[in-house]
Amino acid sequence: MCTDGCKRLQRGRGSRGLSRVVLVALLVFLGLVPVTVRAEEPEGAVEPTLAEETEGAAEPTLIDGWREVLMFGLDNEVIELLSVLRDQRERRLFPEIAELFDQSVNPRLRQRVLEFFTTMEYPDGEPAALVVLEAYREVPTDLLLAAIRYVSLVVTHPQEETRAALREVAEGTQITAAETAIRALGRRGGEEEIGPLVQRLSDRRAPSPIRAAVILALGDLRATEAVDELLRIAGDTVEESTTRQFAADSLGRIGDEQAIPLLMELAVGSDTMLRAYAVNALGAFRDDEVERIIVNSLRDSFWRVRVAALEAVARHDMDSAIPVVQFRAQRDPEPRVRTEAIRSLAQMSDPRARTFLHELVLGERNPEAMRITALQRLADNDWRATVPLFEQIVETEHGKPQSRMLDQVGRIISTSDEAVPHAIYERFLDHPNFIMQIYGIRAAGRHGISALRERVSKMTDAPHHQAVRRAATDALERM
Repeated sequence: MCTDGCKRLQRGRGSRGLSRVVLVALLVFLGLVPVTVRAEEPEGAVEPTLAEETEGAAEPTLIDGWREVLMFGLDNEVIELLSVLRDQRERRLFPEIAELFDQSVNPRLRQRVLEFFTTMEYPDGEPAALVVLEAYREVPTDLLLAAIRYVSLVVTHPQEETRAALREVAEGTQITAAETAIRALGRRGGEEEIGPLVQRLSDRRAPSPIRAAVILALGDLRATEAVDELLRIAGDTVEESTTRQFAADSLGRIGDEQAIPLLMELAVGSDTMLRAYAVNALGAFRDDEVERIIVNSLRDSFWRVRVAALEAVARHDMDSAIPVVQFRAQRDPEPRVRTEAIRSLAQMSDPRARTFLHELVLGERNPEAMRITALQRLADNDWRATVPLFEQIVETEHGKPQSRMLDQVGRIISTSDEAVPHAIYERFLDHPNFIMQIYGIRAAGRHGISALRERVSKMTDAPHHQAVRRAATDALERM
């Protein structure tokens, strides 16, 4: 069953209202200050001002600075830089990072590179992952797991050499690596994987994690050959509860209608976690009685069941459930359920769902965290329909000294590949807070808005903040 950045600006005294700690954190997020700071200073040293810390001789462009860290930086500096590049969704340095992986002998650094490739969905990292997989007996477990997960999550059609290496790891004695490799074979393997996995499923002496991984892999492979055994496992009260939960999940993934009666029975049973898995599995089937159980599960006393029901409602695009989903978004006692309700509404096609979320975002008396969540989910699901919300937020929040909503708009537009109307970029560029200016600069550069080139070029010199000047120089390279 599926489950799925910068902290709030602190209010403070003075016209700018930003504490030094928060400011440094924001700048690290934006990639505009060094990723390491001194742990100690001489006793009695005078703390430099922010201007003294950031002003100075002309520096290389931001991308050049990052490239130098990749080429010459300490391993821990490179690891921290990878986090910055990940947060920035920075894709221009893939070749340098791939070369760094080939040259490095530091397992932790190589692990972080593969994790970066996974998060960024870098398509050409299979050779790097294969190097690790073929040396699975010698490499640290964390590095091996990073390689397996990269293949599992990013490589749509692995080479036969990669699949063969995964099979070897899956047969190994390292339980965590073996179960992760089995899951990868389920996601990226073909029909040739089904027979051996069904055979392993019948081995009741296998460790529980291995058996669970086999069950889930068969679900990913939509293996109808496993339905009878999965039905037996899911309905057998002697089996471990976790094993039964995974069997129910895989029955839903396979989608064989033979499973509906048992899943409906489990969805109203006494085992709370098994109820949640069964409700989630029922979301794969279209049936009036199934939908009735899903809607009733929105009132279940166990919050995970309600989350599973909300996921199923979104999958079915169940218009009839919108009123109760709206209620869950506003009134559910569990924050995770409220968040899932907002996510579900953002995925639904009924205009009532979008109207509700738009009103939630624009309602200044609504909890700020809910407004931010709703705005992010709307942007994820329908960018074009969310742009008018951006415009209204910019208009109403621009004059406020601190605004989390405006900050969220800045984060979204500066990390998305989708463009916005020019007026939005300009309002951020004109904002008195230099962090907001940087959001506008980064967005304009990311989207290649050449019409703003002259405007941004004026921000590369004094009296603009050094961080603004560096961001502007970098943005001009993209325009």
